Amino acid sequence: MSAAPRTFGELLERHEREIFAYALRLTGSRHDADDLYQETFLAAFRAWPPPRRGNERAWLYRIATNKAIDGARSRRRAVSVEDLRLAAPERDGVTLLDLSRAIEVLPEGQRAAFVLRAVEGRPYREVAAALGCSEEAARTRVADAMKKVRAQVR
Repeated sequence: MSAAPRTFGELLERHEREIFAYALRLTGSRHDADDLYQETFLAAFRAWPPPRRGNERAWLYRIATNKAIDGARSRRRAVSVEDLRLAAPERDGVTLLDLSRAIEVLPEGQRAAFVLRAVEGRPYREVAAALGCSEEAARTRVADAMKKVRAQVR
């Protein structure tokens, strides 16, 4: 594992693509992802240095998740069908559009947990760090989201 970034520029260079991809998956729109990406790194810049060295990635995910939740309170966001194609191939008559619509109606915290775990394949410890909760709470959010998604696509 590489050493913690010493400067904000190093942090940006190391994580910018990954955070933008996460923002795109959360928002479903390149325009909204650009905004979320910029808000995330602006907040990180203002809070630099991170509270715990060596945990910068989780810190950025948590900032991005919180910004997405804050920004989506007034409007719903969509996970792109292309991202879903990677996470869940069409089967049993359930289309990717059905799955996308089911994810859209999830509460924001559950949507973020679902995207991090089911779409991006992140381990529960990373989901927990990004959401600022325990691993057990992250597992519960993912499980609750899965139940709601399954119920919606039936």
